Amino acid sequence: MGYALFAQRKVVLDAQLNSAQLEQTMASNAQYLLATKTLGLNQRLASNQASQAGQLADLYGQLSSAAGSQQRDSINADIQRVQREFDQENDSINREIYQVSVQENAIEMTVKRLDTMVTALQKQLEAVEQAEGQAIDRATPKFGGLG
Repeated sequence: MGYALFAQRKVVLDAQLNSAQLEQTMASNAQYLLATKTLGLNQRLASNQASQAGQLADLYGQLSSAAGSQQRDSINADIQRVQREFDQENDSINREIYQVSVQENAIEMTVKRLDTMVTALQKQLEAVEQAEGQAIDRATPKFGGLG
């Protein structure tokens, strides 16, 4: 292989490697953003559950001290409404968490593919550089024991 071909092959491999590494960085950034989003959703879910527990505790406290059946019926209706509202919100948050999880899995597969690609390109580049070095050594004339 001539020196020009070595140089050309190195340029192509460098460009492919840089492109793959850029994609890796972008995928890692996407993973970070999705992880941050998942954390926020989990915090929202925990906050929602804590709020629900607090509201229900208050309502059950009111229920235990309610005197008349009409007042009890009203509090029971409030309890059912609170449970329904929080269940709907929890379901919505869980759906979002699932959607983010699906995206995270897809990006994880992309990252693994890119890791494999980067490793392969690095090995190819090393092989070309090594072959170029060997070709230069063979082409360099040896003078009187020098070199």
